[in-house]
Amino acid sequence: MEVSLEVGFTNKIYNLKKNMKLLLYCHNNGIHHKIFMSLERMCLSCGIDFEKTSALKRLKTFDYHFLISSNYFIHPKNFPKHIKIMYGPQLFVVPEGKVVEKRIQKYASHCVLNCLSEWVKTYWFEFANDFVVPVAALPFSIETSKFKPTDTPKQYDCLVYFKRRHTDLLHFATEQLSHKGLSFNVLTYGSYDEEKYLDLLQKSKFLLSLDAHESQGYALQEAMSCNVPLLVLDSTSMYDEVDNQNVSTYKKHKPKQLFATSVPYWSEECGIKITDHRELSGAIDYMMVNGLFFTPRNYVLNTLSDKVCMKRFLHYFNLQPEVCWKKNI
Repeated sequence: MEVSLEVGFTNKIYNLKKNMKLLLYCHNNGIHHKIFMSLERMCLSCGIDFEKTSALKRLKTFDYHFLISSNYFIHPKNFPKHIKIMYGPQLFVVPEGKVVEKRIQKYASHCVLNCLSEWVKTYWFEFANDFVVPVAALPFSIETSKFKPTDTPKQYDCLVYFKRRHTDLLHFATEQLSHKGLSFNVLTYGSYDEEKYLDLLQKSKFLLSLDAHESQGYALQEAMSCNVPLLVLDSTSMYDEVDNQNVSTYKKHKPKQLFATSVPYWSEECGIKITDHRELSGAIDYMMVNGLFFTPRNYVLNTLSDKVCMKRFLHYFNLQPEVCWKKNI
């Protein structure tokens, strides 16, 4: 699925008032570390004060403008209307709980449930008829200052990124690469550290993604930020995800469709996307000849950089200039 996101404010220059504050609430300190680091950078990029708390009583002070409750639903009736609230994205995998109720219209203008990407919204609505607040796809930013291209000579043709797909697919792909005489490394999700990943990205001509569904897809977007083109053998369903015994993780949900993708944020400048493994050989050949013409970093800078993502959050709530923006004259 190709997603185009309008950021807003593209032809204007703004300064934030000094008292703008975003408060991140993490129930039991539970939050994905990438989301936490992203929010720190996003706020810094726009001059917004940032605070993280795991204390519910801190939320009652109301000295902030924007609340993100990443993994806990606190009913919006407990907050004054001027506070903008984002719930999620770590509330649930399958929609459940008090948030899965009929929408209360009076909360729609200042509350949102973040599903990260459009396909997740489609998936959620297979299980829920409605939500208390609106659902929107609002991604977090990628650390473009760390994940960036270098002048390091390319030592390898390909880096294979393998995550929760059937091992037969990995064997097929590596046989294709070996048959073509290409040099490659395989990184399996959960068995490497970030520094190793970054090092191999910067030394590889392209990345071959054998990934299951991704609600946002940090790792692949970090590769794109390094300007490494992707060859994606895309997942089309959550049923494609398997455990260590190659058993489908979501088989209990049949006959739901569970449409999904490995690359929820994508454009043709990022690389090649296929869904049929029989097209892999030709796609590898094309990438080896044309890989230098792809510009995935440009896509990340324009779509998933710190300031772009923060402005998208604010733009969603249609925050007025007198609330948090002051136009430069």
